[in-house]
Amino acid sequence: MGYRDAVRDATADARRDVLEAALVLGAHLDAPESDIDDETIVRALSAFMDARACYLAAIGARYGVTRESGPPSTHSQHSVRELVRRFGLSA
Repeated sequence: MGYRDAVRDATADARRDVLEAALVLGAHLDAPESDIDDETIVRALSAFMDARACYLAAIGARYGVTRESGPPSTHSQHSVRELVRRFGLSA
């Protein structure tokens, strides 16, 4: 029986979840034009963004990093609603 590191386990789970969400989103985006359903893409995008937030929180917990520590991000924070509007999807 070994020692289990809860933070390391959570990071691994979060990494797996964000990868799975990215694969699902990518599959929807690669679908033929006639098979694209805006609601499905919005749900997949929302799931990806939620998984990404959990992953970033897990990394922050593991390494003691917060949004305020370090240089400002070059990527702006967008809500799902903003992304839907930007890409012209109907929500």
